Amino acid sequence: MSNKTLRASLYFLGAVTALYLLVTLVRGGDREVPDSRLGAALTEIDGALLTRVEFTSPRGDILLEKEGDAWTVNGFQTDPKVVNRFLRAVDSARVGNIAATNPDNHLDMGMTTDSARKMVTSGGVTILFGKHAPMTKTGYARLPDSDTVYLVHGDLRYMVGRNEFQLRRKQMLETDTSAVATIRVTRDGATTVYERRDSVWMVNGQEAESYAIRNMLQELASMRATGFEPDYRMPEEPDRFVQALDADGNELVSLKIMQEPGNWVVSSTSTHHIFELPKFRGDRIAPEPPGGEG
Repeated sequence: MSNKTLRASLYFLGAVTALYLLVTLVRGGDREVPDSRLGAALTEIDGALLTRVEFTSPRGDILLEKEGDAWTVNGFQTDPKVVNRFLRAVDSARVGNIAATNPDNHLDMGMTTDSARKMVTSGGVTILFGKHAPMTKTGYARLPDSDTVYLVHGDLRYMVGRNEFQLRRKQMLETDTSAVATIRVTRDGATTVYERRDSVWMVNGQEAESYAIRNMLQELASMRATGFEPDYRMPEEPDRFVQALDADGNELVSLKIMQEPGNWVVSSTSTHHIFELPKFRGDRIAPEPPGGEG
């Protein structure tokens, strides 16, 4: 065989090997996937028809239930965007290669009955989910009566791992700020009144700082909780108090705000939940008076 022919053969062999490795990588491993009961179970779940999904794990239990057109999580309103993403993940999940068949490997994959997150749907389908796999958007899953662990591709493993707070509706305040004519801010025992005069906001007889007004109106328009305090008792006289009124003096919303270590705890007339805000948000909604020292 000539050197030229030998080089051509080596190049061809290298190209075939590279192609094989590429295909293997894309497929997620070197084990072929037989028809699996796990794949059939996932196919059986239709996100549009789900009305109830239970998740149980050592980190706590979660119950998603559909009431009419809306979902709740452990009895609370959900974030529709998060729930819709979960339902899309259910419909688009794809079972890939076998990751393990030996139950001795289950612990490392988070696939033991004590470590996995169990999902039970309203249709009776039960699937155990383990840890995230090394591949992007891939996790481990198996059926409760099977030792065979598969790779499941897509967003499903990520969404199955969401906790109650991540699934809950966090929008606590939505105010039509075009109707706000007066904002009263009480802090340190003193009340500052901001009033809208046509397109200008006034405070203490002079034009208010535009950034202070902008911050207050942004918070009033859309306030999202960073946590919830279900057992908190809001005092009658909080550290700060904010009240927004319309042009006729009708109250649109009022907020009681208490400073706690690391955050603010807030109650609002627009919701019965006691929720948390980071400190800078409390300063935006209830700024120090003009010329104040904070």
